Amino acid sequence: MQFKLKNLLILFALSTLLTNCSSDDGGGLITDDDAPVEVSPVVFNIDEVPYEKLSDYNFFKSPMSDLNPVYGVLPFQPASQLFTDYAKKKRFVWMPEDVSATYQSDDKVLNFPVGAVLIKNFYYENMLPGNSKKIIETRLLIRKAEGWIFADYVWNDEQTEATYDMDGSFLPIQWVQNGETKTANYRIPSGSECITCHGLNESPLPLGPKPQALNFAISYSDGSQNQLEKMKDFGYISNEIPSGIVSLVDYNDTSKSLDLRARSYLDINCASCHRDGGYSQLYPVRFNFTQTADYDALGFCKEPEININGMIPEGEANHIIYKGDHTKSVIYYRMDATLEDGPLMMPYIGRSIIHEEGVSLINNWIDSFEEGCE
Repeated sequence: MQFKLKNLLILFALSTLLTNCSSDDGGGLITDDDAPVEVSPVVFNIDEVPYEKLSDYNFFKSPMSDLNPVYGVLPFQPASQLFTDYAKKKRFVWMPEDVSATYQSDDKVLNFPVGAVLIKNFYYENMLPGNSKKIIETRLLIRKAEGWIFADYVWNDEQTEATYDMDGSFLPIQWVQNGETKTANYRIPSGSECITCHGLNESPLPLGPKPQALNFAISYSDGSQNQLEKMKDFGYISNEIPSGIVSLVDYNDTSKSLDLRARSYLDINCASCHRDGGYSQLYPVRFNFTQTADYDALGFCKEPEININGMIPEGEANHIIYKGDHTKSVIYYRMDATLEDGPLMMPYIGRSIIHEEGVSLINNWIDSFEEGCE
């Protein structure tokens, strides 16, 4: 009883002291505005990056292989995913304090500030032997004052660390997908291959984080929210985001129209090269989503720059897309080819096996048109 009374007296004295220290302007009192602000624990010195090890950045909580982001590292996900031999991906964005990106247009990548980092992890589930998850690589795009730089980190077998490596290599892999064992000769890209896909007018640029690809909700640790709204609320986008963004769709979503799904597929898988300023801009097709509203830009009934008839086993393909018949369309044979087919395969970087579902989607789309090219 004496102990309780003593503590009550102490509490009364403290309360009196706080009251006497207060003033009309709130001096001496801790208010909500004085609450500590959470700071991202990411380690980043723009003059020293890229670091030698992925762990040096402290993007992820321990164990790093869980890819559980620390505060300030926000997940994002484009509506349609680039096919990379069926690899799964987890993407994140981080920015330093007091800087933010800005909206430019629906189909242009957000204008990221100096210091921004885009983080893309490639992994497989049910890898053989062992049917375990394995992360293959983590690719970073880092915005420096002079422009974007690439930094690729290859994970060790123990899944405890990833080391900076821009030399490129092949990794034979096997995994189980939907009960079927699949095999691929996975390509970890070299620096020169990165610029092939990510180059715009020969300067490096991200591909995925453009408003038309991010205009939908995903799950965050505090609930589901539209990605653009989340980035704005978090301070990662500073200007207004317009309503009515003309958006891509998930090409796997069969509730969407076949046309939207096909054009969304071509945007993420082909438009990195086949766009104004892209690696293959000299060819007479444009596959970016905004321009594919014009079927002429897609190559409908256009003759290809390169005759592939000597490369395919039978039939003839004299048009990039022959309306109503995929077997007469160059795009079909390019997508249905592998590394063993040499220069026939497109894209020639980023995959070693055929994306069966993608080929089926584009074939069904081509066949849905009234047949004929006059």
